[in-house]
Amino acid sequence: MIYDGLSALGLYRGLSRGLDVLIDWLDGNDPASLPIGRTEILGDKVFANVMNARTRTPEDARFETHRRYMDVQIDLDGAESFMTTPGEVVSDGEFDVLGDKGYCHASPDNADLLVGTLERGHFAVFVIGEPHMPNLVTEDAQVGPIKKICFKVVGDAFWDEVRG
Repeated sequence: MIYDGLSALGLYRGLSRGLDVLIDWLDGNDPASLPIGRTEILGDKVFANVMNARTRTPEDARFETHRRYMDVQIDLDGAESFMTTPGEVVSDGEFDVLGDKGYCHASPDNADLLVGTLERGHFAVFVIGEPHMPNLVTEDAQVGPIKKICFKVVGDAFWDEVRG
């Protein structure tokens, strides 16, 4: 996971081809002007999903994982907490290959949970295979609405397989 201010995103240039494409795109575009739904930046290699969502409690959420795409998430309105774990997880069923999404929960002996807050002007990158639980209620807030973007960035290992 990477967590930083949006103004520092350029420092991460060179980590992946798709992240470089996104950094270049953000240098010339205002993400707040994107419509709700999917916007292609470079075909299926780099695209944005803009959504109105609601925060939730950790008890009402699960960790998600991806095998082909990393998530670069920013909040446009509101704030959310997120959780990751480098510790052991247990799958919650079948992995959706087409949707590139699986769900899991921390194993009973895994107390290695990392919590952060995502708000306007910041971003979080959840790398491929990293269990992450977004859209959590912040410590000082009630469950409520947020508007966010989840940029999907295909991993370098899949770059040539994906339409761009």
